[in-house]
Amino acid sequence: MKDGTAGREGSLLVVDDDPLQSESLQLVLQEHGFRVERCDTPDEALAMLAQARFDLLLTDLQMPGMDGIELTRRAQLQSPDVVVVLMTGHANVPSVIEAMRQGAVDIVQKPFAYRALLVVIERALALQRLRCHNRRLQAEVRQKVVQLETVNAELDAFAARVAHDLRGPLLSIRGVLDAVLHDVREGAAPDAGLLEMGVKSSDLSLRMVRDMLDFARLGNEALTLEPLSLDAALKGALETLSGETAGRDIRWDITPLPMVLGHPGLVRQVFVNLVGNALKYTVGRAPAQIAIRAASACDGSIEVVVEDNGVGFAPAQAGDLFKPFHRLHSSQQFGGEGMGLANVRRIMERHGGSVCGEGGVDQGARFTLTFPAPD
Repeated sequence: MKDGTAGREGSLLVVDDDPLQSESLQLVLQEHGFRVERCDTPDEALAMLAQARFDLLLTDLQMPGMDGIELTRRAQLQSPDVVVVLMTGHANVPSVIEAMRQGAVDIVQKPFAYRALLVVIERALALQRLRCHNRRLQAEVRQKVVQLETVNAELDAFAARVAHDLRGPLLSIRGVLDAVLHDVREGAAPDAGLLEMGVKSSDLSLRMVRDMLDFARLGNEALTLEPLSLDAALKGALETLSGETAGRDIRWDITPLPMVLGHPGLVRQVFVNLVGNALKYTVGRAPAQIAIRAASACDGSIEVVVEDNGVGFAPAQAGDLFKPFHRLHSSQQFGGEGMGLANVRRIMERHGGSVCGEGGVDQGARFTLTFPAPD
């Protein structure tokens, strides 16, 4: 290899119906640090482009059966990332224009000095790298746009539902305040029952607003994942839910849980939502049975199952479980705003994992969390 060529990168395909010419080009370009394959016909070139990745196609313009311009067109359709440089001994303006229109980035006139050809190849490869970088950026932007559109659609639905649902508790609070104000003006003591109703309505309103903020933050907040004990996250969730277990006849079946990479607060929130649902939908069961266990999948990922013997749901409704504001049971039967499972799904997706639910009417429910395999 010649001095100053060690930093060169690029995979080249040389096409020329003159084997001596293509072999000479291959040897010279390999000496200058490029990876080079060669072939004698355009059909061979297209077959090779279909089988392997090349950065640059260096092809003769005049060849029997298919000229370099047609090869350029087909190569660009087949391998959009490849750049094409044409070689010709008798170029004219119309052929140059047509070659450029079909995607060629440069043309070199035969006979050429190899030093001049190297300059053209380096320039074409720089353009190829720029194109690939731009294509990756465009793909990332498209992905971000889709994500933003999804988040915005969910937030729009969320805002509409919150605006609708907040009307009830706010009207209740307004009614309570009117009644208390009337009592005060009449010199009577405020009704404690009315005040308690107002406090509950206020709590409901605040919870709905908090859910909206939590859901919005999940769309753009950068996560810092760390080794996390699922046992510790579950313990924190159970402490949060201790008020809902008091006086309940509950049979717990909890096995030791492993370590994962996760965000402590968000994973605890996942358990709060899933175990909270299990507690809510087993009210009236004697006893309530809630199992939490973990297993390793064949691909190394960690699966955590939260299962209960509650009211369950129809299997046909499983696809609606994780939609924002979607309730499978009426608010008269069970409280809630329909955001818990939507947040669980978003949190698991932000961890590179997933969640799914299974159940049957009056046959309980089972939710499976899947965490990526620890590094």
